[in-house]
Amino acid sequence: GSDSRQGLSEKDADRLGTGGDIGSTRTDTIMLVHVPTFGTPTLVSIPRDSYVPIRGMGENKINASYNVGGAPLLIDTVEQNTGLRIDGYTEIGFGGFADVVDNLGGVEICAKTDIVDEKAHLDIKAGCQTMDGVTALGFVRARYFDPRGDLGRVERQRQFLSALSSKLSSPTTIINPFRSLPAIDALTSSLTVNDSDH
Repeated sequence: GSDSRQGLSEKDADRLGTGGDIGSTRTDTIMLVHVPTFGTPTLVSIPRDSYVPIRGMGENKINASYNVGGAPLLIDTVEQNTGLRIDGYTEIGFGGFADVVDNLGGVEICAKTDIVDEKAHLDIKAGCQTMDGVTALGFVRARYFDPRGDLGRVERQRQFLSALSSKLSSPTTIINPFRSLPAIDALTSSLTVNDSDH
């Protein structure tokens, strides 16, 4: 997940609560997904502020690799620090994220506590609720209210992905062309993938 504000109008940046830092782009979220031939896929989050060796940069936060060398250096950094080979890459920015959620008609998420995080543009009560794109973006970005910082945030990001997957694969989405087609269009137009992915 990129924190890119590219393509956002001033009005969109205000609506999404992204701030105005358009110049530098870093990764807001880094996740590894392993899909085995047989068995259950595994999802692992890498906290974006993890200090790691980065080729040509010495030690720095892992998300700085993306800022300096884009996806190729980020992939290289993850491979060098995990010993894993990365076969595919997918990226989404703030605007695309919100569009996907809104085109699905929102996503049901159960917040464990009240969350007030001004920097993430979020003020919600504990409990289950349907989050629109702006609220869901704030939910996955929020970290300043949480004493666990990025560790709490990656938990909420995985919670969101689980809810998104359930919504995308639900019969009400799949059989309803008025919901599935806009969601598929928003998803495909919002993602950046490497050449071998589709």
